[in-house]
Amino acid sequence: MGWLALAVLGLGAGAALWWLGAPRMLSTLMAAALLLGATGYALQGQPMQPAAPVATGDQGLQVDPGLIDFRAAILGERHRAAMSLADAAMARGDKGEAVRILIDAVRRSPNDPGTWTALGTMLAVHDGQQLSPAARFAFAQAVRLDPKAPGPPFFLGISLLNAGEIDQARTAWAQALALTPANAPYRGDIVERLAVVDRFRAMMQGAPRQVPPAR
Repeated sequence: MGWLALAVLGLGAGAALWWLGAPRMLSTLMAAALLLGATGYALQGQPMQPAAPVATGDQGLQVDPGLIDFRAAILGERHRAAMSLADAAMARGDKGEAVRILIDAVRRSPNDPGTWTALGTMLAVHDGQQLSPAARFAFAQAVRLDPKAPGPPFFLGISLLNAGEIDQARTAWAQALALTPANAPYRGDIVERLAVVDRFRAMMQGAPRQVPPAR
């Protein structure tokens, strides 16, 4: 596997673990192990770590309460009820219903950037971690409604990372950090993710290029 593939796989997996509420220690261990080129061992050789949720097909995904609190802190609590209903739909494995719940929330409050951000994130999950035009539009609406809020670019960065767009994800997270107050409780999470992305980019830039075999 090439450096780019490893970086996309590792960063995407780390972001997915965080989004799905995996314990912070597990995500940190995984990132460190990836930097050492031992991804498989890090994921399978830690028997004392709590299990991380894994999605296959329509299997439900549980959202960690700590993530819910983080999301409320960075996006606001105006539509926490709708987001909780969407989380419940995801837990049942019904991504379509989760999207419909958030679309309805956006229709009821079209000027709320937090709900547009949640919709963009859920659309990306629904579309196989690809940023479809609909997902990009939702994130763009969130940024337009509140260009000084760190939440929209932060969650856009997660979706970009899962889609394999590492440089764009780094740009979005740098923007989120620039918009984050110095005393915000979630600032450290953004700094940590930026540092991991920068390490991977440095690895990719320093990796020797593959020489094609002689004919």
